[in-house]
Amino acid sequence: MLDSTIEVLPEDVANKIAAGEIVERPAAIVKELVENSLDAEAKLIGVRFSRGGKFSIVVEDDGFGMHKEEALLSIKRHATSKLRHIQDLDSLATFGFRGEAIPSIASVSKFRLTTCSSNDAHGTEIIIDGGKVLAIKDCAKFSGTRVIVENLFYNVPARRKFLKSDETESMNIISLIKNLALAELDVKFSLFQNGNVIFQSPNSNNLADRVNEIFKYDENFIDFSSAKGDYTMDGAICNPNFGNVCKKNIVVFVNNRLVKSNIVNYAICDVLEPVFPNHRGILAYIFLKINPAMVDVNVHPMKKEVRFKNEMVVRGFIQKALLDVFGKHDDAVVEKFVQEEAQPTFQNFQQPQWQGLQRESFTKNYATASSGSKISRREIPFVEQKKLDIFPSTELNDHDWKFVGIVFGEVAIFEQRTGIIIFNIRLALSRVTYEKVMAQCDVTSSQQLLLPIEFSLFQAESDCFLRFLPIF
Repeated sequence: MLDSTIEVLPEDVANKIAAGEIVERPAAIVKELVENSLDAEAKLIGVRFSRGGKFSIVVEDDGFGMHKEEALLSIKRHATSKLRHIQDLDSLATFGFRGEAIPSIASVSKFRLTTCSSNDAHGTEIIIDGGKVLAIKDCAKFSGTRVIVENLFYNVPARRKFLKSDETESMNIISLIKNLALAELDVKFSLFQNGNVIFQSPNSNNLADRVNEIFKYDENFIDFSSAKGDYTMDGAICNPNFGNVCKKNIVVFVNNRLVKSNIVNYAICDVLEPVFPNHRGILAYIFLKINPAMVDVNVHPMKKEVRFKNEMVVRGFIQKALLDVFGKHDDAVVEKFVQEEAQPTFQNFQQPQWQGLQRESFTKNYATASSGSKISRREIPFVEQKKLDIFPSTELNDHDWKFVGIVFGEVAIFEQRTGIIIFNIRLALSRVTYEKVMAQCDVTSSQQLLLPIEFSLFQAESDCFLRFLPIF
């Protein structure tokens, strides 16, 4: 039985627990270290890694560096130069602020920090092994900071076995640096994998050209910009009428912070999905600038998510900006979208025509509903039962269904001893057709397309495809 005495966890244990939230994978380490470099106002940032970052990660910059005393504080938990009071979160202009990244990383790896301030006569080097400080010594003077992380999770094997393959972890790091290079136009990024140059920041400041050059696309992007009050949005979205991207990829930056936001994604898809054909994926890079007081960045330990003070205002602002751009390309879509947003009533409901099913008029009920009244249960219109192939026996046995009726011409209701069963008629008809076709086929067959379809892959997907091409 465990001892019930409450005690404060040792610092190395607390750091390893914190590392479980922050050091999710090698790409998370690169993200934390690069963001520290950006906070240090670096203009040159180099990243080197090997074996997907599991064996080694090196991040170096030409930022303002740290004094010896600051370097020693940086390896302690909750030590940060980014804020002093909780009110500072309302005006936060830096990427980091928790003060947990460095000690968490150092607790699960062999860690070396080398830094030098411009006013120091020499630099400082700190060597840590699994959270234990092995050495603190002076080094030659240079400009900036260098962090070396080796043998990640060597002392936490349970975490190490959950890492993905070297190829997958490498793809995550490469994708991260390419996305960060989009947001920081005045910073020169260099990325090396196993000693080979993978990526260097392009010189173009035009967002569309920069996206094409970084991700090796050949897309026709639409640049746009919009501003209103505390909100500003810039972005590049692939033209729905040109190009061949087949996978949806929406990348969002809030105040230059790379985040995942369902609010932003839903707002974009609401407007763009009717514009894009079925075979075209929405490829969008969105940069939102919002008053820091209107955004909560202290949501996720890895700072991957944000919350907006007024989500509806943000959503409306994004939709209005996109409608202004894509309304010029498809006025019918904009008109339909505005009508659906302005009149979410039963009057807009269009009933599908189902062959073989009796359809009744529900105008009276819709008018009642739109006036604010509720439709009583007895007023729900049912279609009289008809003999259809898709309905089973109407006798109520232990395993049979009793057909009750059809609601709104598209939902069938059955009664069973244990309750009621509701299913979609269209899907049922599709399934019946599918089963009939499959029953006629003795073996699974395929037919080549008469005309080939060209499509593009992201670099990571292309590498993965080539790796498994012999199997295909």
